[in-house]
Amino acid sequence: MKKTALKISIIFATCIIGICIFAAVILNLHLFNTDKAALLSTTSASMQTPPAIKTASQNDTNIDVDSNRDTFEYFLSGLGEKDIDTLKKNFTAFNEQQNRTVKIDEALFQQYIDYKAALFALERTTSNGAASVNSQLSAMHQQLLEIQQQFFTPEQQQALFGEENQLRELALKQQELKHQAQSPADYQQLWQDEVNQLPPNLQESYRNASLLNRLELTKDMDTQSQFLIREELVGSEAAMRLTNLDRKRESFKQQIDEYLVEREKILQNENSNQYDKLLAVQTLRELTFESSQYRRIQALENIHDQQVTQ
Repeated sequence: MKKTALKISIIFATCIIGICIFAAVILNLHLFNTDKAALLSTTSASMQTPPAIKTASQNDTNIDVDSNRDTFEYFLSGLGEKDIDTLKKNFTAFNEQQNRTVKIDEALFQQYIDYKAALFALERTTSNGAASVNSQLSAMHQQLLEIQQQFFTPEQQQALFGEENQLRELALKQQELKHQAQSPADYQQLWQDEVNQLPPNLQESYRNASLLNRLELTKDMDTQSQFLIREELVGSEAAMRLTNLDRKRESFKQQIDEYLVEREKILQNENSNQYDKLLAVQTLRELTFESSQYRRIQALENIHDQQVTQ
């Protein structure tokens, strides 16, 4: 339920604030420098060879099989580390291991890839002065439905996008009710009537999504304001845990930034050969981080190296 709520919160937040709802398509399309990571990994005896059906950054994760779409997204999240043909082979290898009752039609995976590619060509509807955000979102919603219909049968479209489409329509309905309602009380009643028509599981997920969205909006606030809002939303104890988590994240960010600076000095040392550089980087990594973090650190190294190259 938590993962469902998180997914829905992305849809909910996007529709409310007018951000293009398909922006999440490119969140996982990071570019990685895999050659240097491969060299580094060969010098560490403690590193195990990643499973053939996973990329390096996926090695510590379980393949998401909650739905066909989740499985597709899992394999496509490796794009950048591996090319699309390799990811398709990884998916095929995984799919062949599954019981025939739960195997996924491989043609559907290709359809989904083609669909994702088409999303990049989707043009945003631009507003002209008085044009409402709701009009823009409605236009984008229709465009998404049309693209889905190009690549999928009605049954496939419902299975892959049914819940997302329904919640996007609900968010658009919410905006419409705000304009129709005669008063805030009138709006609350109309809106509650709409939510009550959802299946029970979607009602709970939608409410959880709303909470997650409101928590997300606190991220750019000052510490005191952020804590007060969080305390109001989830209580003192949970607000404190969120504050501690923020501190840990900030501490880790500082640690990785300092590590990357020292690593870059090692790699740029013209007096050392390639082997000595790799050994020095490995030693630095082992002195700075716990062994359980090594794969995550190497993924961050790859992103850093690609950014430097660009």
